[in-house]
Amino acid sequence: MSTGPTNGNGTSANGAADTARTEAVANLRRLIEVARGKRRPLIHLQHNPDPDALGSAAALRFLLDRLLGVDATLAYTGRVGRVENRAMLRHLDIRIKPSFKIDYDDFDFIAVVDTHPGAGTCRLPEGVVPDVVIDHHPSLSEMSDVAFPYYDPDFGSTSTMVGALFVENGIEMDWRVATALTYGIRTDTMDLSRGTTPQDERIFREVYGNSDKQVLSRIERARVPQAYFITLERALRRAQVTDFALTTYLGEISHSDSVAEIADLLFRLEGIKWVMVAGFNGPTLFCSIRAVQSPDVKAGLVAREISDGQGGGHDTFAAAQIALPEDDPDPDEAFVELRERFLKEVRAKKTLTRPLTLPPDAKTSVS
Repeated sequence: MSTGPTNGNGTSANGAADTARTEAVANLRRLIEVARGKRRPLIHLQHNPDPDALGSAAALRFLLDRLLGVDATLAYTGRVGRVENRAMLRHLDIRIKPSFKIDYDDFDFIAVVDTHPGAGTCRLPEGVVPDVVIDHHPSLSEMSDVAFPYYDPDFGSTSTMVGALFVENGIEMDWRVATALTYGIRTDTMDLSRGTTPQDERIFREVYGNSDKQVLSRIERARVPQAYFITLERALRRAQVTDFALTTYLGEISHSDSVAEIADLLFRLEGIKWVMVAGFNGPTLFCSIRAVQSPDVKAGLVAREISDGQGGGHDTFAAAQIALPEDDPDPDEAFVELRERFLKEVRAKKTLTRPLTLPPDAKTSVS
């Protein structure tokens, strides 16, 4: 006799929920076992933390305080550049410290969220091994030295994973944590349209119900500076459509979030299957890739291939951070080479190339 509707792969929805609950109970128990007795916890976020990293880190800090009575420090590398992310910090009172102000030897427990050792977005100091890793990004690392690797690429976001520890174990969260997790899930899954599972949807319903909708609206509609529109104009002017792929180069950017933001916007162009956007900041060329979902599409593999292992991600969205050569740090030349490798990897016909709007050398009011 059936126990309820199936989730699409023949598994009972009720059975899947029971399994998810059992796993969340076991995961929370393991987290407590590893963290118990530690008095100086540190939570290390991914490089240039996004809302998923910020939300999951804030929630984990709340959880450790609620269950073990310890106040964790949140550390990050890079910068929080996007205005929505800074608004998230401000409105939800999420306090984070740059890693260069942190002495990792002062802490007796280290958790890494939304990234993992071996990933380009994990900038732990050399020799530091975390006690806990919580991440949903695909990994080639074994993490055998990590006491508790809470790692599952089937989740749509790390915020879902941390949210499950609350929801499935009946632990209450305040409105700030709920709002942070809500925004983390929404942004990383594009409003549950990308790489989600029934559990992502169920956890989202729970945290969204406890979130502050007005604060959420203020975060999502944060005012942007004029520089945003200058970058957008440059992206449109330089964009080229090659067969079914769209590429553009932002030049110098103030923060790496710009490439992902522009990639998401350009991916709306009809008839496009692939998008690659790049820009540089200092000695690093940042790249974001988007792809239409298909059985043979692996954006993460493409990112890794065109960046010589300095990139990765999911099937439909990925990123790379490419260190420019010290002897010849020419970002413009590096982009040309990156674009060539990208078009070759996705098998786009370069003979079918045209500007998206205007030729790159067309005169406009902004140079």
